[in-house]
Amino acid sequence: MYRIVLGCVALIFTGCSSTPRTSTATESLSLFSTESIIMGCRSEIRVWSENEQVAFAAMRAAWEGMNKLEMTLSDWNPQAEVAQLNTQRKMKLSPELLTAARTARKLARSTGGAFDFEKGGLFFAWRQYRSKGELLDSVEAQRLAMLPPAHLSADGFAELASGNRWDFGGIGKGMAADLAGDILRTHGCAHFQVDCSGDLLVGEAPHSESGWSIATELKGMMLPVPNNHAIACSGDLHQFVLKDGIRYSHIIDPRDGQAVQNQLLTFVIAPTATAADAWATACSVDPTQIPPKGIRFISPPSDLVP
Repeated sequence: MYRIVLGCVALIFTGCSSTPRTSTATESLSLFSTESIIMGCRSEIRVWSENEQVAFAAMRAAWEGMNKLEMTLSDWNPQAEVAQLNTQRKMKLSPELLTAARTARKLARSTGGAFDFEKGGLFFAWRQYRSKGELLDSVEAQRLAMLPPAHLSADGFAELASGNRWDFGGIGKGMAADLAGDILRTHGCAHFQVDCSGDLLVGEAPHSESGWSIATELKGMMLPVPNNHAIACSGDLHQFVLKDGIRYSHIIDPRDGQAVQNQLLTFVIAPTATAADAWATACSVDPTQIPPKGIRFISPPSDLVP
């Protein structure tokens, strides 16, 4: 996954000659940052504030919230709720997981199934084969893709189909970023960036009324992002299998079970990191997707893509 770098942070540390618009209301803001590992990926929170104690208290609360969410959504930590559901197949969901599942189901419907967290059995099988540099048998992939979604009862119980799993890997970091943003705001920190390794949520820009300028790892490619929006990208730069001259991505089409071939790098800008994360996966699976209102798809020029 491509790393996204905040434009004005790059300006602070690299001495870029560009000058953002400033106002007297933000001249006294200082930058504070902390790092941690969330969902197996290096993540960072940056806050611009007049008060160091307020900034660090807000960031601590945000990390605590994200760690708690990870213990809800993780499918690899045996103590996490989703991992327990995948093992037990039937259990009563916590309010947090029930809300996450309903949100993810809504996005699965919106994307026409190009994003689908309920194809975890398929994704798990692909990970096992990809780790050996192999491809999952196409017939088996199609069988796993046809497994039905979980049954959710009115009293909050979920029951998985035999052989199926839940996998929030295509949306979990976006959900974590959104949660962190909500916590930062409740602590009075409006100027922030939550970077969950390719899923970036921004608050109010500290030195600009017009929003943020985002620098990607693609040389010369900058993207404007409005205040209180998110940007995510989906690509196979580091995770793919090369076989018979074809590049098979780590991203799997949930609809037919097959690995995406020769995937296009896509950036998505959306009002929430959750939506940006899910739609980045969806438009990588199906580049013909038409973005819903309020969401933008951006494909870089071919000469910039490695």
